[in-house]
Amino acid sequence: MGASNGSESVLSGASGATAAVGPWHACLIDCGTSSVRGFIAEIKGGEARILEDLAYPVDLTAGFTGRLLPRASLDAVEEAFAGILAAAKGYGCDRFRAVATTGLREAPNADVLIERLRARFGLAPEVIDGAEEARLYFEALRVLARRLDLSLAGDLLLIELGGGSSSVSLIRDGKLAHSVDEHYGTHRVWDQFRNLKDSVDFSIAIDRYALGAARMVLSRLPQRGADRIAVTGSVVRRLCSLASGSDMPEGGWMDPPIDAACIRAWLMRMREATPSQRAEACRCNEHEAAVLLPAASFIHHLCAETGAARILVPQISLRHGLLADLLPGAQGPHHLDADHLLAEARQLVARYGGNADYAENTASLAGQIFDQTTAIHGFGARERVLLQFSALVHDIGSFVNVRNRHKHTLYLLEATDIAGLTGVEKTVVAQVARYHRRSAPQPHHGTFQALSRTDRVRVSGLAAILRLAYGLDVERTQLIRSIRCEVVAGTLLIHVDRRQVALEQWSIGQKSSLFRDVFGLEVRVVPRVER
Repeated sequence: MGASNGSESVLSGASGATAAVGPWHACLIDCGTSSVRGFIAEIKGGEARILEDLAYPVDLTAGFTGRLLPRASLDAVEEAFAGILAAAKGYGCDRFRAVATTGLREAPNADVLIERLRARFGLAPEVIDGAEEARLYFEALRVLARRLDLSLAGDLLLIELGGGSSSVSLIRDGKLAHSVDEHYGTHRVWDQFRNLKDSVDFSIAIDRYALGAARMVLSRLPQRGADRIAVTGSVVRRLCSLASGSDMPEGGWMDPPIDAACIRAWLMRMREATPSQRAEACRCNEHEAAVLLPAASFIHHLCAETGAARILVPQISLRHGLLADLLPGAQGPHHLDADHLLAEARQLVARYGGNADYAENTASLAGQIFDQTTAIHGFGARERVLLQFSALVHDIGSFVNVRNRHKHTLYLLEATDIAGLTGVEKTVVAQVARYHRRSAPQPHHGTFQALSRTDRVRVSGLAAILRLAYGLDVERTQLIRSIRCEVVAGTLLIHVDRRQVALEQWSIGQKSSLFRDVFGLEVRVVPRVER
């Protein structure tokens, strides 16, 4: 049976954003591993007021263990949608978004459930990937920090510890610089070890497993690590309330941050307890108490490995991120603005040991060519961001092997979580980087040909521009930093502030054929003329 806490908390929009007309009402649904949750919210001006926070218990654990979701789970999700959408109808909601995470992302029969929901309600959840999940938690954190006037300066490691997986993000000076989906979740771990009958063996096995997971998470972080650690999730908030003896403030942070020693002390007590003793101490059933152990062990080892004495516990959820997307000034689903996307690109360059100065100069040259040839290519602001992202990361494939590095860059990008890009945009970025050198797109290149006509044109045009920027710094010394472009008699003239440009003229001659094929212009480098 669904429950509502009757919450009427308020979220504020971006400062300086244009006020939205309203009021209007939105229904936002998060289909998670152990529950389907819904927000009914009123959007008015620059604020969102949560009218109902609805929760319906479900069990989608089978989905991430390779088993089919049983009929009871399918029915439970369907009835949860029915309850939430009935409440939405009562409020006259006119905007809807539903998402699903690990439980449906990994379930073999997820499509069956999705089509059942679509057929009955005309609304089905979008099964989002780890990158979009990270973006939503980041947006939720930004709104919370703005409302409470909290700083996101420095390096903050944000971990949402879910039932099936964990969303791990590095927020660097307020920008989402790195995100990854880790297959460590409280219900997943419980399911893996639930057959251990002895309580001590159960807790010790989980603790050892959590140590490996914590080390894996930290090993994948950028070199600088993090100044602060924030961990959230419904199980985490319950754990921290039990360990500290204080309840989470509604819609805020646990204040003061919880000491790592409190988590460790609670964990040591629970490791020696029987299942029934744990349940009694946690004031819940044995299963609910058991899933607290993977959270406690993970946080304990995370703090021990990093030396963190305290952790922040923000009260945010995926639904808060969905709601943030509706506020004035928001980018919307799957989108982050240029600053955040390029911060991710720079982090990829650092991760794969790239030459940052070379990458930055290539991106700058590509941006200059783009800006000075808008009448030729007709692309917009979003394409400029995609071009700069591709220009920054185009050489990361050298980490694998210099030979065929463009192809290595392609599959590294395809395998990387990139928050703030749609699936199609991620493919476009990877393809543009792939075609920065060697062959142009060919009929037998399957991934390229699978794109829509519009996106094939985007890839070809942006790759043509990137090739020119790449060709202007073939020796990787950044001798050319500023250029001026003009079209004269069917030729794009690239004026540079150097007299000796024989190498650049040769290089552009080798790399300008795609620009000629796409835009119908020859390309020539013009040296500085002494007066």
